Amino acid sequence: MIKICFKMFIRTLFIQALWNYERMQNIGFLFALKPFLYKIYLNEGKRKEALLRHMGFFNTHPYMANMIIAIIASMEKRIAEDNSNEKVSEVNVVKSAMEGPLAAIGDSFFWGTLRPLAALISISMLILLKASDSWFEAYNVLIPLLFIFIYNIVHISVRFRLMFLGFILDKESIVRSSKFNFKLLWKMGYSDKLIISAAALFLYLKVFGFGSAANNIFPKTGINVVFIYGVVLVLSIFVSKKFSPIFLLYGTILTCIIMSI
Repeated sequence: MIKICFKMFIRTLFIQALWNYERMQNIGFLFALKPFLYKIYLNEGKRKEALLRHMGFFNTHPYMANMIIAIIASMEKRIAEDNSNEKVSEVNVVKSAMEGPLAAIGDSFFWGTLRPLAALISISMLILLKASDSWFEAYNVLIPLLFIFIYNIVHISVRFRLMFLGFILDKESIVRSSKFNFKLLWKMGYSDKLIISAAALFLYLKVFGFGSAANNIFPKTGINVVFIYGVVLVLSIFVSKKFSPIFLLYGTILTCIIMSI
């Protein structure tokens, strides 16, 4: 069974390969679930019913779909074992109920937090490398690989964990997910993006020297790089209690523009 589960996880990476306007991710969902259905349904008639059951509309965040796939697989297993407590009609109800909430969580975390954060970290490293011409020429090609590594190490780990937690906890994973403080996670992500983007802007002024004010305030020394990050971190924590991250971000950009004149 572990081999089948791992095979399902690999297939979930292609959940949007046959995305369509009519039923969105339904073919990708069935493609991921198919090995499990073939394993538990030995009767060809019941297997066909199970396959047709999952041809309906399905659409959620592709990274969060793993939890739904695992829960539905567990439900199908109980149906295949003729468990009277599990109704066939409940399968699509659970799918429909989980699609929207998990899509919102996935969009906010992966698209709105993780991807910009990985990009900002990579940009900051690129600016730091530029400060040393010898290092920049040798290692600048690694910056895109850094972005790919940061992003994928997180999202693949989350997808893998969601699938196996879905199998282990079954419907209990829905309750556990609802109790998780996602709001705190998003707030931390926004704060991190603000701090890193502000520090990257200051570093850009320091390295490329736009304007006499920037060169005078931030001379090109390695000590001041640490100083800049420290000042931005303290100010961000202090000011973020009264102002929104969006206000602070645009305020930082405006300040940097003024400094570069």
